[in-house]
Amino acid sequence: MSDDISLKNEFIVVDEQFKTSDERVFAIGDAVRPGLLTDAIGAGRIAARAIDALLKGSGETYDKLPPIDYNRIKTEYFDSRMKSFSDPVSCAINCASCGACRDCGICETVCPQNAISRKALEGEDYEYLINADLCIGCGFCVGVCPTGVWEIIENTPLE
Repeated sequence: MSDDISLKNEFIVVDEQFKTSDERVFAIGDAVRPGLLTDAIGAGRIAARAIDALLKGSGETYDKLPPIDYNRIKTEYFDSRMKSFSDPVSCAINCASCGACRDCGICETVCPQNAISRKALEGEDYEYLINADLCIGCGFCVGVCPTGVWEIIENTPLE
């Protein structure tokens, strides 16, 4: 590792965009702090946007989402003996945040306003919908999604 990268308690020190003290190096995951795979996925998305902006020379920054109250989220430990799942519910019960599932329903569960719903389409297709009248922009759905499909977009100010 480069001598230019700062450490604190054996973890790499990063800024809000996961840039290290060596501006050419970004770090995420357990190298930065212990956490869930979903935390690393979210950090990877923030770092990727920062790297893209850096390479484009745009200097864009992305606001950090509000922290998630992990006490509100009930999770089960992943049972490694289970090699496949018969349906989304059995997968979600044993979720290890693999990042492959698009139907775990955690976003519906964690939404404090019940603004997210799952709508069945033709066949086995479905989509998740957000009721804009109920959404308060808390970002919980963004923070818990193992695949990163949710994104918070700033509202246009009223004039």
